[in-house]
This record gives sequence, C-alpha cells and structure tokens, in this order.
Amino acid sequence: MADVLMFHELDAIIRDVIGVTKATTRRSMARRIAGDIRRNQQKRIGRQKNPDGTAYKARRKKKIGTQGGIRFLWNGQTRSLRNWRHSKGRYGDRMITGFDEERGSIRSFLRDDIERYLSVDLRRSEKTKTKPDPMFRRLRQERFLKASAYPDAAVVGFSGRAAAIARIHQDGLSDKVSHNATARYPQRQLLGLTEADLDAVTEAITDALKGAK
Repeated sequence: MADVLMFHELDAIIRDVIGVTKATTRRSMARRIAGDIRRNQQKRIGRQKNPDGTAYKARRKKKIGTQGGIRFLWNGQTRSLRNWRHSKGRYGDRMITGFDEERGSIRSFLRDDIERYLSVDLRRSEKTKTKPDPMFRRLRQERFLKASAYPDAAVVGFSGRAAAIARIHQDGLSDKVSHNATARYPQRQLLGLTEADLDAVTEAITDALKGAK
C-alpha cells in the first residue's frame, strides 16, 4: 500500500514538471531517475532485502541422503563404490550403481558380473545443503533489470522470461520445478520504491526544474 501511495505522489510531481519543461529536459531527467532507481534496486537485491528493509526469506534447505560404501570383485578387479544403490539396465538387467572411487565418476556394474562381495555398508546418512551464493545474482544484472527513459516516463523493470521469473518471487506464486511437481515460493520483493529511491527522484526533479529556469 505504501508503494502505491509513493507512485501516486510521484506521478503528481512529474505531471507538474511536464508542464514547465521541454521534452529533451524531461527525457534527460527520466534517464537519470531510471538509472538511479535501477542502481538502488540492484544494491538492495544484492543485500537480500525487501523494499521495507526486511530480509528475504532464506532458501529452503535440501536434504541429501547418502548410502555407505560397497566393495566387490569384478572381472578380477577390486571396485569400491560410494553412495551406491540397486538399479536396472536398459533391458531390465540387475545392476549396482554408485560413485567409483578409483575412476572418480558414477558407474554401473551388472550384478551377474560381480564375482564376490568383499564388504557392504548399508548405513544411510542425511545432510542438509543450501546454496552459498546470494539469490537473484543474475536476475539483478542490467541485461535483465532494464531501465528506460521517455519524455513522460521513467521505467525500471524486467521483461520476457526474466519478468515471469521475477513475478513469481515478487508475489510469492507457484511454479513448476519438475515435470510433475510444483512448488510455492516465498514472497521476495525484487522491485519497490524505498525512501532512498524517492530522495533520488526528488533530487533529479529539482535539478531539472533549476535547469529549466
């Protein structure tokens, strides 16, 4: 609601400016306003803050389950797998899949080819993981967060696919996370005027009026 009042107040001020300045002056003013607001928005998003100063809700922690190790003889070789599981091949063959410590990659072995099991650890463990990087690092870049200037408007916002993604977070909507699953995202406001934004707008308008005299 506060943002709506801010925009109405800003519109009234700009209407007064339009009546006393040239189109070129207004465009220059709008360019400065759009640039200042975009920079402020980028900095605030980088600080992971909503326009009212509250922090973005943290990412949901992911639980990752791991299985113990297994060692066996395969074609005369000793193989050791971490985080292993039973699996099936393309034609339904029974297999064991896991991280091959010697090869350093995920591999699968036909169970019929395993000569002998040396050790099997069935214990499972879980750990939580969150991404360390700040959210919206790419979305706040200038290639996605656009600033445009016109004689009668200054526009800051997203477009295309970036706008669709931003709206989901701005309004806390649901979106598909896989083929048959959706998730509801917490509201994290990417766009919104702050007191610092209004101060920047006021300063730009004041300078434009001084130049018009």
